[in-house]
Amino acid sequence: MRLLFTPEALKAYESIKTSHPRECEQVREILKDVLLHPDSGKGSPTALTGNLCGLWSREYGVHRQIIYQFSGESVKIFAVGKSLISTINASEEQVVQTQYSEEDYRNVLAQMEANRGKGETPKVGIFWYNIGRDELFGVISHPVDDYSMANASNGRITCSELHEDVWKKEFYRQRYKSDGKGPYIGQYQDKPRGRVFYDVMTDSYEVAAGKWIQEYPHVYNMILQEFNLPPEKTSLKYAIHWDIGHSWR
Repeated sequence: MRLLFTPEALKAYESIKTSHPRECEQVREILKDVLLHPDSGKGSPTALTGNLCGLWSREYGVHRQIIYQFSGESVKIFAVGKSLISTINASEEQVVQTQYSEEDYRNVLAQMEANRGKGETPKVGIFWYNIGRDELFGVISHPVDDYSMANASNGRITCSELHEDVWKKEFYRQRYKSDGKGPYIGQYQDKPRGRVFYDVMTDSYEVAAGKWIQEYPHVYNMILQEFNLPPEKTSLKYAIHWDIGHSWR
């Protein structure tokens, strides 16, 4: 199995190597064990739930943990350090908010289903990607056939909904109608996201996303399927506006 790190986890690991050699040895022992058997062994392996479903944690030292995800061929480290979710959620209150059940999560997705375009024709729209669950959420899509002319720059078509507006609407719905339980935690630009365009002049589609998609290349195929996009007529475009932490403002 291959060992991979997110940029944040690698930065934390390099810092530990430099300033805390003894702690670094503990981390290395855990990582060796994870590669041998990712769901059992040293450090009390624990499958996380809620918004972090799909991730695992292991303990080492005193109040220190490693957060990771594994597949058939690799183990990816998401966080290394003192706090279980300190690099993912800012406070204990936020961590509690993200601990929603599978039923709650599915109910939220069901509410959004009405925003998804029906049928098998190609669609344009917006989306977010949930790293922990490895799935798209917050999808709003409309069939290209619904539009009679370009409504975006350079002769392109896309949905009129903005990420910021959709996030605010769902955030408050989640907060007041779902007891704060759901995927809309934090700021809209802090989760991987993107937009799908149709170019009228070239009869082609564009999936616009930030550099985050380079870490999760399989998500591109998920987007093609979600929006019914023909692979031979679709390309992946980069724009800083969709980098994590960035916005149009």
